[in-house]
Amino acid sequence: MTAASAPTRGFARDTLSLAAGLGGAQALGWAVLPLWSRLFSPGEFAVWGLWLSVVAVVSTVLLLRYDTCIVISRDDAEARAVLRLCLRLALWGGIALALLAWALPEAALQALGLSALAAWLPLAVLGGAVAAATAAWLAWANRQRAYARVTAARLVLAGVAAAAGSVFGLWGVAGGLLLGQLAGGVAAALLLARERGSAEGVAAAARRHVQAPRYLWPSALLDTVTQQLPRALAVAWFSVPVAGQFSLAWRVAAIPVLTLAGAAGTVFYERFANVASGDRAAARTLLLRTWRAFALIGVLPTALLLLWGEPLFAALFGDRWAPAGALAAVLMPMLWAMLVSSPTSGALIVLGLQKWSLVFGIAMLLYRPVALWWGAQQGSLAMGLALWAAAEIVAIVLYNRLLLRALRPA
Repeated sequence: MTAASAPTRGFARDTLSLAAGLGGAQALGWAVLPLWSRLFSPGEFAVWGLWLSVVAVVSTVLLLRYDTCIVISRDDAEARAVLRLCLRLALWGGIALALLAWALPEAALQALGLSALAAWLPLAVLGGAVAAATAAWLAWANRQRAYARVTAARLVLAGVAAAAGSVFGLWGVAGGLLLGQLAGGVAAALLLARERGSAEGVAAAARRHVQAPRYLWPSALLDTVTQQLPRALAVAWFSVPVAGQFSLAWRVAAIPVLTLAGAAGTVFYERFANVASGDRAAARTLLLRTWRAFALIGVLPTALLLLWGEPLFAALFGDRWAPAGALAAVLMPMLWAMLVSSPTSGALIVLGLQKWSLVFGIAMLLYRPVALWWGAQQGSLAMGLALWAAAEIVAIVLYNRLLLRALRPA
């Protein structure tokens, strides 16, 4: 068995293990969407999208990217110290940000594009703190290769969120989508919370991995904020119903792509870190095989939504959601490129190219809002999304060229 084939086969096996759980989680989410699209209005879907955006941003803010260091810590003792650091950041940082969100005046909420969340914002921030703790525990499970635990957590999150959201919607509970999402996040966190980390060596571990908050965190925060910006800007620059159409399109087309890519990236990061330290040729082979595999996976769904987005959405979710299908079709070329590239994005860290993360983060902060602003000037969200997709594909190509240059034979 060659050095290249062993990690590749292990990568495929573990990715398939995670993908099976993710498939189940996605199936649960998909199963309730036709019901939710009839229980909840486009406006409620828009608020749900804002909630998810706040959760994603807050989680990134709190962790300072120290969660990425759990996998690459030199031994389990240091990894436990980093885990405890992440949990402290999630707990105390989450409480502080929730209090700040509660005290924000209406003018500040409007300036941030979050006025639609209103009184739900502090709870959304606490949901972000729960997501941050969950991310840290998932990183620990990845280090232990406890992929069954990771899969179970994802299934619990999706299942509880689906069940709770459906019950709340049938009962007519205000904010049913939001409360269901929070319930799922808490359930998943409780499932993973068997390892609390170690208080010994926390300060030393933080200093040793200081490159994470110094280089990775700013770019990750920029990427998260700019990735979530479209949902907030759709509300601010277009209308709540239009933003609701986009929210469903993103949920159906993007979330499965990003979830699968994240699962594969979890496995790829650990495998690539082991291979790249001793054999750059094997690392390049693993990188290229991963790109080819995910390019093939994405062909069929991309073609389906490009050709029949509107009628598919109308049939599944009701006629009022046909515009969401048109928006999903616009997004698909970008999402296909993301599916190919995102699982291997951790290679930039392993290869010591962290400084480029900030460069790409700043670029994203510029072109994503500009694309949507131009669409708003033309009165077309679809045009704004098309410009965003084109710019994103160019950025992905340049990003991956860096990886190939770093791995080229001496």
